[in-house]
Amino acid sequence: MTVFNEEASLGLKIPALELISSFFLGLLVIIWWRDKKAWGLLLMIIGGGLNLVERFRFGGVRDYWQIPMTSIYNNINDYLIALGVIQLIWYLLWKKRQK
Repeated sequence: MTVFNEEASLGLKIPALELISSFFLGLLVIIWWRDKKAWGLLLMIIGGGLNLVERFRFGGVRDYWQIPMTSIYNNINDYLIALGVIQLIWYLLWKKRQK
């Protein structure tokens, strides 16, 4: 089953979502450019960028994978973002221990 999601995550309605998403995506690119060892940022850029392209092209994103035992659907881009966040947290904790 595929769900077409015109809103933000979990059905949140955010005005000017594309503008806000573009701003944060640009911010992530700038941060990643300064520290390329944090490749979790790159995963978030790819996932967020693909979601943004889909949102501009179709007016929303297609979510096709259901999280088991829930009514929540997502797509591969959402998993890229989640993996990027996990890697970034791990990287920042590791970097802090090195000091």
